[in-house]
Amino acid sequence: MSTLSEMKIKKIGLTGGIGSGKTTVAKIFAELGYTIIDADQVAHEVVMPGRFELEEIKNAFGISVMKGASLDRKKLGQIVFSDPRALKQLNAILQPSIKQLIQMRMEFLENEGRVHTLIVDIPLLYERHWEKDLDAVIVVNADKKTRIDRIMQRDHLSQQDAVNRIASQMPLSEKAALADFVIENTGDKNALKKCVLQFISENSLQA
Repeated sequence: MSTLSEMKIKKIGLTGGIGSGKTTVAKIFAELGYTIIDADQVAHEVVMPGRFELEEIKNAFGISVMKGASLDRKKLGQIVFSDPRALKQLNAILQPSIKQLIQMRMEFLENEGRVHTLIVDIPLLYERHWEKDLDAVIVVNADKKTRIDRIMQRDHLSQQDAVNRIASQMPLSEKAALADFVIENTGDKNALKKCVLQFISENSLQA
């Protein structure tokens, strides 16, 4: 089996759970010059006005999730993160399109030949079995209380809403057990950066 340093382009998956600090780790990689594909950004693109996915969401969840011609993300979030069936329905609408766009961008960057290492930031990495398409996976881990506090502060949500969002996802402990590398995010950004640099050094990853 080839090591990461022997492959033409290394595709590194980055995942975690809501409030774990995955986005901060992605920003550190970006600051270090690495190319990032952000699944959340792709998810925003597939629900832009005029996209068929937006029409399917409106048909499935009603006009109340719309704000004019655009999606009311906060309203939709309140619905799907308190109802597992609604979340499953939303994922059935969005995830095929998100996966297709990410795969297209991965192929483009690989064919272009200018990127040595690609960081693919995917919240639902294990849930959607992306690990099969990647060379290694990093999971960003943090304890539940820390995550709840971060979600409440960042998204201006109640404690119960934060708990619901965590409960709607695959347990972070299970993701960490499957990972090739785990970053424990209980310290500050400097500690996070040291972990990222350790991973880069251990795997000889060029940007």
